[in-house]
Amino acid sequence: MKKTTLCAAILAASLSLSSCGTPGTTGTTTQNTTAEAVSGLLGSLLGGLLSSTMTEQTLIGTWTYQAPEVRFESENLLAKAGGEVAAASIEQKLATYLAKVGITKGATTYTFNSDKTFSIQTGNRTISTGTYTFDANNKVLKMQGTLGLMNQTCTVGMDGTNLCLLYDADKMLTAVNALGSFLGKSSSTLGSITSVLGSNYNGMKLGFQMAK
Repeated sequence: MKKTTLCAAILAASLSLSSCGTPGTTGTTTQNTTAEAVSGLLGSLLGGLLSSTMTEQTLIGTWTYQAPEVRFESENLLAKAGGEVAAASIEQKLATYLAKVGITKGATTYTFNSDKTFSIQTGNRTISTGTYTFDANNKVLKMQGTLGLMNQTCTVGMDGTNLCLLYDADKMLTAVNALGSFLGKSSSTLGSITSVLGSNYNGMKLGFQMAK
């Protein structure tokens, strides 16, 4: 999907309103462009994800990493970061960052069992096991590790048929750095949160889009 900035979407909306009374194809084309822009913006906002229906039963199964996921808590924060163009850039940087520790499409899996146990694997290595709880009302997943790196708390939701696991930006990158150390990667190779995101990461959620 073509990425646009928040300002561009607002401009497109203005053009659409100004052409509502104009016959022919121009108004229709502008309205379609506006709809696409608004759809793209909603795709970068956390609220749209949290409005999806999800139960603990939905969570059960093995989910395979597909791509990074970036969501913003509000339109103001999205605009401050630079809009949809910035979101796409962050996703690309995050994909490179994750690949340094072996988190690539098809290589990492999260398995959630009906007995409330979980396991996380990257390649042939199990990097965490333990138990989980899921708060369906608030869409919060807590993983209590008995083997592996650390405990995890993330926001979850469904984007179509894909599961999204989202962490506060600084906590997510700290966890990836810890994973890198666990796997023998130096923190200097991975870089810091500012090297990946710059300074506008408050109110941003980072994570993984997973598919069954």
